Amino acid sequence: MAGRIRDSDIAQVRERNRIDDVVGEYVALRRAGGGALKGLCPFHEEKTPSMNVRATHGTFHCFGCGEGGDVIKFIMQIEHLPFVEAVERLADRIGLQLTYEGGGRDVRRENRGTRLRLVEAHKAAQAFYAEQLATPEAEAARTFLKERGFDQPRRRSSAAGSRPAAGTSSPSTC
Repeated sequence: MAGRIRDSDIAQVRERNRIDDVVGEYVALRRAGGGALKGLCPFHEEKTPSMNVRATHGTFHCFGCGEGGDVIKFIMQIEHLPFVEAVERLADRIGLQLTYEGGGRDVRRENRGTRLRLVEAHKAAQAFYAEQLATPEAEAARTFLKERGFDQPRRRSSAAGSRPAAGTSSPSTC
């Protein structure tokens, strides 16, 4: 079992992943003055931007809900990942091979946690079911959702989907 990620590797992950680039993959950001960027906070519903990103400090802060931190904290919050897996994801993003310390020796961890694979599998399944919701067979499901106030943008943001009719394709056969 691998141990801790070296502090120097964590520092490199923070330095080489610009917070404005990472947050910009999830949120539309625009200039806010003073070198800051602003956008709609992904952690709560809002109509006017209350989240500031300061690339010069490597931080983000939402004045609406109080969430804030560095690039690692942002990935932990947005992807619902523990610290180690957030660092691993950001290291992969920049092509950094992390070194793990444990038992008095350095260990390279080749097999990433099953949680990352499960998260990716859930994303693929959600995309499949969302795609199924757009098929003609899902008209009853779309009507059901529409009657409850779920228009198309809200269905997308809430990750609504529909299962295919029995005997048709499934995520494993796509």
